[in-house]
Amino acid sequence: MSSEEIGNRILRLNFNQPNERNINTLLSVGTTKGFRVIRLEDAKINFRCDSETALHFPGGISTLIQMFESQLFCISGSSINSCYPPNIVYFWDAKDGEIKTEARFRSEVKNILLRKDHCIIVLKKITYVYLLNSLRPIASIPTCDNEKGVAASSYDKDKFILATLDMNPGYIKITNFETRETKQALIHENPVVHLSLDYSGTYGASASEQGTIIRVFDCNTLEILHELRRGTNPALISSITFSPENKYLIATSNRFTIHLWRLENPQSSSVTGMFSKYLPTYFQYERSTSKLTLNPDITWTCPLSISVGPAACFVNNDEFCVANLDGNLYKCKINEADLSMKVYEVKPFLDFNESIVEGDREWSSFE
Repeated sequence: MSSEEIGNRILRLNFNQPNERNINTLLSVGTTKGFRVIRLEDAKINFRCDSETALHFPGGISTLIQMFESQLFCISGSSINSCYPPNIVYFWDAKDGEIKTEARFRSEVKNILLRKDHCIIVLKKITYVYLLNSLRPIASIPTCDNEKGVAASSYDKDKFILATLDMNPGYIKITNFETRETKQALIHENPVVHLSLDYSGTYGASASEQGTIIRVFDCNTLEILHELRRGTNPALISSITFSPENKYLIATSNRFTIHLWRLENPQSSSVTGMFSKYLPTYFQYERSTSKLTLNPDITWTCPLSISVGPAACFVNNDEFCVANLDGNLYKCKINEADLSMKVYEVKPFLDFNESIVEGDREWSSFE
Protein backbone atom coordinates (compact mmCIF):
# COMPACT_ATOMS: atom_id res chain seq x y z
CA MET A 1 0.00 0.00 0.00
CA SER A 2 1.39 3.43 -0.97
CA SER A 3 0.25 6.98 -0.35
CA GLU A 4 -0.46 7.28 -4.07
CA GLU A 5 -2.90 4.36 -3.85
CA ILE A 6 -4.62 5.82 -0.78
CA GLY A 7 -4.69 9.45 -1.87
CA ASN A 8 -4.13 12.20 0.67
CA ARG A 9 -5.95 11.30 3.87
CA ILE A 10 -5.92 12.40 7.50
CA LEU A 11 -3.76 10.31 9.83
CA ARG A 12 -3.86 12.36 13.03
CA LEU A 13 -5.32 15.61 14.36
CA ASN A 14 -3.43 17.41 17.13
CA PHE A 15 -3.64 20.84 18.73
CA ASN A 16 -0.56 22.69 19.95
CA GLN A 17 0.03 23.05 23.67
CA PRO A 18 -2.10 25.62 25.52
CA ASN A 19 -0.46 29.01 26.06
CA GLU A 20 -0.29 31.09 29.26
CA ARG A 21 -4.00 31.90 28.85
CA ASN A 22 -4.64 28.15 28.76
CA ILE A 23 -6.04 28.15 25.22
CA ASN A 24 -4.90 26.48 22.01
CA THR A 25 -4.10 28.40 18.84
CA LEU A 26 -2.97 25.91 16.17
CA LEU A 27 -4.14 22.63 14.65
CA SER A 28 -1.62 20.15 13.23
CA VAL A 29 -2.87 17.71 10.61
CA GLY A 30 -0.72 14.68 9.82
CA THR A 31 -1.62 13.22 6.42
CA THR A 32 -0.52 10.41 4.13
CA LYS A 33 1.53 12.96 2.15
CA GLY A 34 3.01 15.02 4.97
CA PHE A 35 1.45 17.58 7.28
CA ARG A 36 0.04 21.05 7.58
CA VAL A 37 -0.59 23.51 10.41
CA ILE A 38 -3.81 25.51 10.62
CA ARG A 39 -4.53 28.69 12.58
CA LEU A 40 -7.65 28.19 14.69
CA GLU A 41 -8.49 31.88 14.52
CA ASP A 42 -9.33 31.86 10.81
CA ALA A 43 -8.67 28.26 9.61
CA LYS A 44 -5.88 29.53 7.34
CA ILE A 45 -2.82 27.43 6.57
CA ASN A 46 0.06 28.55 8.76
CA PHE A 47 2.53 26.04 7.36
CA ARG A 48 2.40 23.05 5.04
CA CYS A 49 4.58 20.15 3.92
CA ASP A 50 2.09 18.00 2.05
CA SER A 51 2.29 19.27 -1.52
CA GLU A 52 4.62 18.60 -4.42
CA THR A 53 5.80 22.22 -4.32
CA ALA A 54 6.95 21.99 -0.68
CA LEU A 55 9.29 19.69 1.19
CA HIS A 56 7.63 16.32 0.76
CA PHE A 57 7.19 13.49 3.25
CA PRO A 58 6.23 10.47 1.10
CA GLY A 59 4.16 7.95 3.01
CA GLY A 60 2.94 10.52 5.46
CA ILE A 61 3.35 11.65 9.04
CA SER A 62 1.46 9.71 11.71
CA THR A 63 2.76 11.60 14.75
CA LEU A 64 3.24 15.35 14.64
CA ILE A 65 3.69 17.69 17.61
CA GLN A 66 4.52 21.37 17.31
CA MET A 67 6.34 23.15 20.13
CA PHE A 68 3.70 25.72 21.15
CA GLU A 69 3.80 28.36 18.35
CA SER A 70 7.46 27.88 17.44
CA GLN A 71 8.83 26.35 14.25
CA LEU A 72 10.15 23.26 16.00
CA PHE A 73 8.28 20.02 15.24
CA CYS A 74 8.61 16.46 16.49
CA ILE A 75 7.59 14.09 13.72
CA SER A 76 7.44 10.37 13.13
CA GLY A 77 6.44 8.70 9.89
CA SER A 78 3.71 6.20 9.11
CA SER A 79 4.29 2.50 8.49
CA ILE A 80 4.38 3.13 4.73
CA ASN A 81 6.83 6.04 4.89
CA SER A 82 10.03 4.92 3.17
CA CYS A 83 12.07 7.94 4.31
CA TYR A 84 10.82 8.59 7.84
CA PRO A 85 10.01 5.29 9.61
CA PRO A 86 7.66 5.13 12.60
CA ASN A 87 10.35 4.06 15.10
CA ILE A 88 12.33 7.32 14.83
CA VAL A 89 11.41 10.72 16.26
CA TYR A 90 12.78 13.57 14.16
CA PHE A 91 13.26 17.06 15.58
CA TRP A 92 12.59 19.21 12.56
CA ASP A 93 13.17 22.97 12.30
CA ALA A 94 10.73 24.48 9.82
CA LYS A 95 12.67 27.75 9.72
CA ASP A 96 15.79 26.08 8.31
CA GLY A 97 13.87 23.22 6.68
CA GLU A 98 16.15 20.61 8.18
CA ILE A 99 16.25 17.89 10.81
CA LYS A 100 18.28 18.99 13.84
CA THR A 101 18.49 15.63 15.59
CA GLU A 102 16.67 12.34 15.99
CA ALA A 103 15.91 9.65 18.56
CA ARG A 104 15.71 5.99 17.50
CA PHE A 105 13.71 3.24 19.18
CA ARG A 106 13.28 -0.48 18.70
CA SER A 107 9.52 -0.24 18.29
CA GLU A 108 6.98 2.12 16.75
CA VAL A 109 6.40 5.51 18.33
CA LYS A 110 2.77 5.72 19.45
CA ASN A 111 2.65 9.31 20.70
CA ILE A 112 4.79 12.35 21.51
CA LEU A 113 4.18 15.04 24.13
CA LEU A 114 6.16 18.26 24.30
CA ARG A 115 6.64 20.70 27.15
CA LYS A 116 8.99 23.67 26.96
CA ASP A 117 11.54 21.70 28.95
CA HIS A 118 10.75 18.01 28.35
CA CYS A 119 9.92 15.59 25.57
CA ILE A 120 7.82 12.50 26.30
CA ILE A 121 7.97 9.57 23.86
CA VAL A 122 5.27 6.92 24.20
CA LEU A 123 5.96 3.40 22.91
CA LYS A 124 3.72 0.35 23.16
CA LYS A 125 5.08 -0.89 26.50
CA ILE A 126 7.19 1.94 27.86
CA THR A 127 7.13 5.75 28.08
CA TYR A 128 10.38 7.73 28.05
CA VAL A 129 10.97 11.24 29.40
CA TYR A 130 13.83 13.37 28.06
CA LEU A 131 15.24 16.79 28.83
CA LEU A 132 14.45 18.71 25.68
CA ASN A 133 17.63 20.80 25.47
CA SER A 134 19.98 17.80 25.59
CA LEU A 135 17.71 14.81 24.87
CA ARG A 136 19.10 13.22 28.02
CA PRO A 137 16.71 10.54 29.34
CA ILE A 138 15.53 11.16 32.91
CA ALA A 139 12.78 8.55 33.30
CA SER A 140 11.41 5.36 31.78
CA ILE A 141 7.94 4.24 32.82
CA PRO A 142 6.85 0.66 31.99
CA THR A 143 3.18 0.35 31.02
CA CYS A 144 0.69 -2.28 29.98
CA ASP A 145 0.05 -2.60 26.23
CA ASN A 146 -0.48 0.95 24.99
CA GLU A 147 -1.33 0.64 21.32
CA LYS A 148 -3.08 4.03 21.29
CA GLY A 149 -0.20 5.94 22.88
CA VAL A 150 -2.15 7.03 25.95
CA ALA A 151 -0.41 9.68 28.08
CA ALA A 152 -1.00 13.27 29.20
CA SER A 153 1.13 16.05 30.64
CA SER A 154 0.65 19.33 32.46
CA TYR A 155 1.92 22.42 30.60
CA ASP A 156 2.50 24.81 33.49
CA LYS A 157 6.23 25.62 33.32
CA ASP A 158 6.52 25.35 37.10
CA LYS A 159 4.71 22.05 37.53
CA PHE A 160 5.52 18.87 35.61
CA ILE A 161 2.86 16.21 36.14
CA LEU A 162 2.79 13.20 33.82
CA ALA A 163 -0.10 10.73 33.60
CA THR A 164 0.54 7.35 31.99
CA LEU A 165 -0.90 3.88 31.97
CA ASP A 166 0.28 1.57 34.74
CA MET A 167 1.40 -2.03 34.32
CA ASN A 168 -2.13 -3.26 35.06
CA PRO A 169 -4.99 -2.47 32.62
CA GLY A 170 -7.47 0.06 33.99
CA TYR A 171 -4.87 1.63 36.30
CA ILE A 172 -3.45 5.12 35.83
CA LYS A 173 -0.07 6.24 37.12
CA ILE A 174 0.73 9.84 38.07
CA THR A 175 4.36 10.99 38.26
CA ASN A 176 5.19 14.34 39.86
CA PHE A 177 8.64 15.33 38.60
CA GLU A 178 8.93 18.18 41.11
CA THR A 179 8.37 16.06 44.23
CA ARG A 180 9.50 12.77 42.62
CA GLU A 181 6.36 11.10 43.92
CA THR A 182 4.40 8.48 42.00
CA LYS A 183 0.88 7.21 42.60
CA GLN A 184 -1.27 4.68 40.81
CA ALA A 185 -4.90 3.66 41.18
CA LEU A 186 -7.61 1.67 39.44
CA ILE A 187 -9.75 4.20 37.57
CA HIS A 188 -11.57 1.97 35.06
CA GLU A 189 -12.60 -1.67 34.97
CA ASN A 190 -11.58 -1.84 31.28
CA PRO A 191 -8.32 -0.73 29.59
CA VAL A 192 -7.87 3.04 29.42
CA VAL A 193 -7.75 4.42 25.87
CA HIS A 194 -7.83 8.18 26.46
CA LEU A 195 -6.29 10.43 29.08
CA SER A 196 -6.19 14.19 29.55
CA LEU A 197 -4.89 16.65 32.18
CA ASP A 198 -5.76 20.26 32.80
CA TYR A 199 -3.10 22.94 32.29
CA SER A 200 -1.60 22.72 35.78
CA GLY A 201 -1.92 18.96 36.19
CA THR A 202 -4.34 19.39 39.09
CA TYR A 203 -7.14 17.37 37.52
CA GLY A 204 -7.25 14.52 35.05
CA ALA A 205 -9.94 12.84 32.97
CA SER A 206 -9.95 9.40 31.38
CA ALA A 207 -12.06 7.00 29.36
CA SER A 208 -11.88 3.25 28.89
CA GLU A 209 -12.38 1.27 25.69
CA GLN A 210 -16.12 1.16 26.49
CA GLY A 211 -16.34 4.95 26.21
CA THR A 212 -19.59 5.21 28.17
CA ILE A 213 -18.17 6.78 31.35
CA ILE A 214 -15.55 9.52 31.71
CA ARG A 215 -13.96 9.79 35.14
CA VAL A 216 -12.46 13.03 36.45
CA PHE A 217 -9.89 12.58 39.21
CA ASP A 218 -7.62 14.57 41.50
CA CYS A 219 -4.03 14.11 40.30
CA ASN A 220 -2.64 14.50 43.80
CA THR A 221 -4.74 11.79 45.45
CA LEU A 222 -6.20 9.93 42.41
CA GLU A 223 -9.59 10.28 44.08
CA ILE A 224 -12.43 10.15 41.56
CA LEU A 225 -14.32 13.47 41.68
CA HIS A 226 -16.84 13.04 38.86
CA GLU A 227 -18.29 10.11 36.93
CA LEU A 228 -19.66 11.51 33.69
CA ARG A 229 -21.98 9.45 31.54
CA ARG A 230 -21.48 9.95 27.80
CA GLY A 231 -24.10 7.37 26.81
CA THR A 232 -25.05 3.72 27.05
CA ASN A 233 -23.67 2.54 23.69
CA PRO A 234 -19.90 1.92 23.47
CA ALA A 235 -17.82 4.51 21.63
CA LEU A 236 -14.15 5.37 21.11
CA ILE A 237 -13.35 8.67 22.81
CA SER A 238 -11.28 10.80 20.44
CA SER A 239 -10.62 13.81 22.70
CA ILE A 240 -11.25 15.11 26.21
CA THR A 241 -10.55 18.74 27.09
CA PHE A 242 -10.95 21.00 30.12
CA SER A 243 -12.01 24.64 29.68
CA PRO A 244 -9.41 27.28 30.71
CA GLU A 245 -10.89 27.68 34.19
CA ASN A 246 -11.93 24.01 34.56
CA LYS A 247 -15.57 25.08 34.49
CA TYR A 248 -16.48 22.76 31.62
CA LEU A 249 -15.32 19.46 30.18
CA ILE A 250 -15.91 18.37 26.59
CA ALA A 251 -15.53 14.88 25.10
CA THR A 252 -15.73 13.83 21.46
CA SER A 253 -16.05 10.32 20.04
CA ASN A 254 -15.98 8.22 16.89
CA ARG A 255 -19.77 8.62 16.79
CA PHE A 256 -19.02 12.25 15.85
CA THR A 257 -20.70 13.49 19.01
CA ILE A 258 -19.63 16.29 21.34
CA HIS A 259 -20.75 16.05 24.96
CA LEU A 260 -20.54 18.90 27.45
CA TRP A 261 -20.51 18.75 31.24
CA ARG A 262 -20.36 21.59 33.71
CA LEU A 263 -17.95 20.58 36.46
CA GLU A 264 -19.59 21.57 39.72
CA ASN A 265 -18.27 20.56 43.13
CA PRO A 266 -17.79 16.77 43.25
CA GLN A 267 -21.12 14.96 42.97
CA SER A 268 -23.15 18.19 43.35
CA SER A 269 -24.87 17.62 40.03
CA SER A 270 -25.31 13.86 40.63
CA VAL A 271 -28.19 12.19 42.36
CA THR A 272 -27.06 12.60 45.96
CA GLY A 273 -28.48 12.83 49.40
CA MET A 274 -30.52 10.37 51.35
CA PHE A 275 -32.05 8.59 48.34
CA SER A 276 -28.89 7.95 46.26
CA LYS A 277 -27.88 4.75 48.04
CA TYR A 278 -31.19 3.13 47.06
CA LEU A 279 -30.81 3.90 43.33
CA PRO A 280 -28.92 1.82 40.75
CA THR A 281 -25.44 3.15 39.92
CA TYR A 282 -26.64 4.11 36.43
CA PHE A 283 -28.75 6.95 37.88
CA GLN A 284 -25.89 8.34 39.98
CA TYR A 285 -23.65 9.28 37.05
CA GLU A 286 -23.57 12.92 35.93
CA ARG A 287 -25.18 13.12 32.52
CA SER A 288 -23.98 15.64 29.95
CA THR A 289 -25.76 18.97 29.97
CA SER A 290 -25.86 19.11 26.16
CA LYS A 291 -24.81 17.23 23.06
CA LEU A 292 -23.90 18.10 19.47
CA THR A 293 -23.66 15.67 16.57
CA LEU A 294 -21.50 16.46 13.54
CA ASN A 295 -22.36 13.79 11.00
CA PRO A 296 -19.87 14.20 8.14
CA ASP A 297 -20.81 13.27 4.58
CA ILE A 298 -17.20 12.22 4.02
CA THR A 299 -14.46 11.14 6.40
CA TRP A 300 -10.95 11.63 5.05
CA THR A 301 -9.40 8.63 6.76
CA CYS A 302 -7.78 5.35 5.72
CA PRO A 303 -6.70 2.11 7.43
CA LEU A 304 -3.56 3.90 8.70
CA SER A 305 -5.50 6.71 10.41
CA ILE A 306 -4.91 7.13 14.13
CA SER A 307 -7.58 9.76 14.79
CA VAL A 308 -10.91 7.96 15.08
CA GLY A 309 -13.16 10.98 15.50
CA PRO A 310 -13.21 14.77 15.90
CA ALA A 311 -10.85 16.58 18.26
CA ALA A 312 -11.89 19.58 20.36
CA CYS A 313 -10.03 22.35 22.18
CA PHE A 314 -11.04 25.55 23.95
CA VAL A 315 -10.14 28.93 22.47
CA ASN A 316 -11.94 30.93 25.19
CA ASN A 317 -13.76 30.28 28.43
CA ASP A 318 -17.00 29.48 26.62
CA GLU A 319 -15.87 28.89 23.03
CA PHE A 320 -14.22 25.86 21.50
CA CYS A 321 -13.12 24.51 18.11
CA VAL A 322 -13.75 21.04 16.74
CA ALA A 323 -11.51 19.65 13.99
CA ASN A 324 -13.55 17.02 12.21
CA LEU A 325 -12.47 14.20 9.91
CA ASP A 326 -14.46 15.80 7.08
CA GLY A 327 -11.74 18.47 6.80
CA ASN A 328 -13.80 21.21 8.48
CA LEU A 329 -13.15 23.30 11.56
CA TYR A 330 -16.31 23.91 13.56
CA LYS A 331 -16.37 26.94 15.86
CA CYS A 332 -18.79 26.45 18.74
CA LYS A 333 -20.11 28.48 21.66
CA ILE A 334 -21.59 27.48 25.02
CA ASN A 335 -24.71 29.32 26.16
CA GLU A 336 -24.20 30.04 29.85
CA ALA A 337 -27.94 30.39 30.47
CA ASP A 338 -29.05 26.90 29.46
CA LEU A 339 -25.62 25.23 28.88
CA SER A 340 -26.49 24.44 25.28
CA MET A 341 -23.90 24.33 22.49
CA LYS A 342 -24.21 25.74 18.99
CA VAL A 343 -22.01 25.85 15.89
CA TYR A 344 -21.65 29.44 14.72
CA GLU A 345 -19.05 29.03 11.98
CA VAL A 346 -17.67 26.25 9.77
CA LYS A 347 -14.44 26.65 7.79
CA PRO A 348 -12.50 24.04 5.79
CA PHE A 349 -8.92 23.43 6.85
CA LEU A 350 -8.23 21.14 3.87
CA ASP A 351 -8.69 22.03 0.21
CA PHE A 352 -10.47 19.54 -2.02
CA ASN A 353 -9.27 19.19 -5.60
CA GLU A 354 -8.26 15.65 -6.49
CA SER A 355 -10.96 13.22 -7.64
CA ILE A 356 -11.23 10.00 -5.62
CA VAL A 357 -13.28 6.93 -6.50
CA GLU A 358 -14.01 4.18 -3.97
CA GLY A 359 -16.52 1.51 -4.81
CA ASP A 360 -19.45 3.21 -6.48
CA ARG A 361 -18.79 6.60 -4.84
CA GLU A 362 -16.80 9.49 -6.24
CA TRP A 363 -15.80 12.71 -4.51
CA SER A 364 -12.98 15.20 -4.30
CA SER A 365 -9.89 14.77 -2.19
CA PHE A 366 -7.61 17.54 -1.05
CA GLU A 367 -4.51 18.49 -2.94
